[in-house]
Amino acid sequence: MPGTGKTVVYGVHASIKHMKAIASNLPSKTGKHLEDWIQLLEASGPASTKERMDWLKSAHGLGRDTALTIVEFAEGRANPDPQALVDAMYAGPKAALRPLYEAALDLALSLGEDATATPCSTYVPLLRKQTFALLKPTTRTRIDLGLALPDVQPTERLKTAKALGSNRITHVVGLSSLADLDDELKGWLRQAYEA
Repeated sequence: MPGTGKTVVYGVHASIKHMKAIASNLPSKTGKHLEDWIQLLEASGPASTKERMDWLKSAHGLGRDTALTIVEFAEGRANPDPQALVDAMYAGPKAALRPLYEAALDLALSLGEDATATPCSTYVPLLRKQTFALLKPTTRTRIDLGLALPDVQPTERLKTAKALGSNRITHVVGLSSLADLDDELKGWLRQAYEA
């Protein structure tokens, strides 16, 4: 991880695991391997993502998830590098947030050896057995730390979360500086982890 001297080994996001499982089951389910579907799609399928999905479903009788998986692999989005996803989130105007992200991530991962980070394109979920928190660079000056705290009343600082990326996330705390990683925040993060 840049800046801290530590290396984070990111986990694979659940949606990517799901797509890989669908891809590995294609031969038994459809009689064709993923590579065969991609060749067919490239040779005979339409150009746009939506049209490709519709074509696979209507012309070949595939379900939504199967069609989506084939299109995602064909268009190079099904096997993203987790580190590259994080680098893209904290590039350009949001690059100044990277040290704050790394400090918050270190804090969350230090809660236990079973804490993992599994980046997707817009946020980084933090999991134990389920998502207990997430980090999302929401603006150029703020990272939102989402927390799964279903039995905790909101406060002025610990606000109710609305559509932050995971339906398990109930609360959000805005982080604008390293000073925001105080004892109060650490307590909420530990509570979410332990729940």
